[in-house]
Amino acid sequence: MDKCKRFKGKSALVTGGAAGLGRATVHRLVAEGLQTIIIVDKDGKGAQREIQKAKEEGANGFFIECDLADVEAIKRMGNQVADRIDQLDLLVNCAGIPSSGGLVEQDFLFAFEPIINIHLRACGLVTHVLLPLLKRSKGNIVNVSSEGGLRGRRGVWIYDAAKAGIIQASKSMACEFANYGIRVNAIAPGWVVTELHFMRSENPEKRKKELLEMDTDYCLMRRLARPEEIAAAIAFLGSDDASYVTGTCLCVDGGRVGLDIPKKEKE
Repeated sequence: MDKCKRFKGKSALVTGGAAGLGRATVHRLVAEGLQTIIIVDKDGKGAQREIQKAKEEGANGFFIECDLADVEAIKRMGNQVADRIDQLDLLVNCAGIPSSGGLVEQDFLFAFEPIINIHLRACGLVTHVLLPLLKRSKGNIVNVSSEGGLRGRRGVWIYDAAKAGIIQASKSMACEFANYGIRVNAIAPGWVVTELHFMRSENPEKRKKELLEMDTDYCLMRRLARPEEIAAAIAFLGSDDASYVTGTCLCVDGGRVGLDIPKKEKE
């Protein structure tokens, strides 16, 4: 098999594909020969831009503007996809919103429903409405969790609980869908340099550069992840190279979760 064209002739749907990890995943799949890409995102303008880029690279596809916090909108999206394609080879549940909601000093109720609904509920419901298409192709599912789903952190208990839920949901999905020949895995990225971490800065480009060049005690590799590195791991799990992998969570965190991170020695 041509490792560089693992998705030749295949179709994929990526939620949150207009920016960040989702956009990097779209680029990676198209570069590996993907035939049809569907982007589901609230940012219709951004999604359309990425679909146009994909077409310039030789793929075809379309986008569906959808608010993943809206149950009825997700159901409509499922019907729209089914009207356009006969089967789906890969589903990447990637959409998310920034973390928030501590217990000590914050009023967390404002953040509870948006974070749980967009991260966890949408992951399940999107999978449910697209399941008939995945069954036909014996397709694969990759759900994007976070390192936060595997360790305790301050001030983001709702986000981390939702991400932990995605990991457990992926395991349960793997058990439930095995008889259909569908593999389901989760991926837990560490800190990635995406718009979520620099666009709200007073000087986004400066902040992005700082993050990319940061020497940090955050992980063993002493730097932050690039979106393309997470996309490569998603592509692996969604490809036939991972044909014997299901019900697992792959950490792509530069060496952090469960490890002793030594502090930088003073010069």
